[in-house]
Amino acid sequence: MGGVKAHGKGIQVTFLWNGKRFRPTIGIPPTQANLKYAARLKGEVERAIALGQYSLEAYAKHFPSSRVARSAPKIILTPTFREMSERWLAASRHLSKGTLIKYNQALNFWLGNIGDDPIDAIKYSTIAALANNQGWGAKNRNNILIPLRQVLEMAFLDGIIEAIPSARIKNAKVQKEPPDPLTAEEIINVLTHMTKYDAQIVNVMEFSLFSGMRPSEVIALRWGDIDFNGKQARVKRARTFGIIHETKTYKVRDVELNIRSLAALNRQKALTFLKDDGVIFENPVTGEAYNDERPLRRSYWNPTLKALGMRARPFYQTRHTYATLNLMAGANPMWVAKQMGHANMQMILTVYSKWIDGADRSKESSKLDSLFKSTATRMPQIKV
Repeated sequence: MGGVKAHGKGIQVTFLWNGKRFRPTIGIPPTQANLKYAARLKGEVERAIALGQYSLEAYAKHFPSSRVARSAPKIILTPTFREMSERWLAASRHLSKGTLIKYNQALNFWLGNIGDDPIDAIKYSTIAALANNQGWGAKNRNNILIPLRQVLEMAFLDGIIEAIPSARIKNAKVQKEPPDPLTAEEIINVLTHMTKYDAQIVNVMEFSLFSGMRPSEVIALRWGDIDFNGKQARVKRARTFGIIHETKTYKVRDVELNIRSLAALNRQKALTFLKDDGVIFENPVTGEAYNDERPLRRSYWNPTLKALGMRARPFYQTRHTYATLNLMAGANPMWVAKQMGHANMQMILTVYSKWIDGADRSKESSKLDSLFKSTATRMPQIKV
């Protein structure tokens, strides 16, 4: 029987695993029946290896008296990239469902190329060639590298590999898209067009444009979060892929509501205020809370911009619209930062500097206009 033979008072089984040959001995007499048993065991082991499902624990169970199982040398402890990925995913379950879905999608690429390679056999040249020769865009390439790096880092921290082969693979430079907010006129046109849909769509869109909340925060908002007397909304949760979770910054904040966001809430109050689940904005098609923002984006936001002949924009631009409107109106950047949940003004000053400059120029030039209006009668009259 190939790979199975009598060895002293036992039976030796030979097979390849992770590119290395193993010859463990089973401590049973080499009778014909036992040799057949050993052959079946060898077939079972090789099937598990072919599926990438063989492990040290299985080896120790099959060959408990073998020297390899007793000493557990490093060569056997070295998992494949697939096995290490499973460990990393198990340790990453605290991440949001959306993040895990993206990581799984990225890992599928690596598993298809290096999944069955021993983690300590993966070379820089291999993963660099894979990362750089797929024709990916810069942002996509960077995102697909994230779980690869973290799996390899876990193997390094566990002492399984001596260096991280991805450490010298640099992120590609990504051209950052500037905010592309709606103007006041465009807001009116968008909301007017959306009246052709359900009233709830107008309400949720107007609230999004005039509250500055992230779309995932808007759809997770409950009536118990609204203080109508204090004109505030408490933002303490978000919803993505049907899962309620903490906000992006893991901080609770109170957002001051303006006349437009309050108007949207007051109209919505008649539609969902008395419902048991307490959710403010619900999908008018299903009558239930939104699982994520995709229905709003795909069924209403994108079609509306297209119908109006406007430039395509992500639904997230509702948040940028709120920020720029406030800054153009002369609002204090620190107040805007707090409204939007930023820890400090740095992001506001960096991302929205153009609108702050525009507001400052308007404010300063208006001072000059006021001065010369008051002295207009004393100015020399120049004839043309």
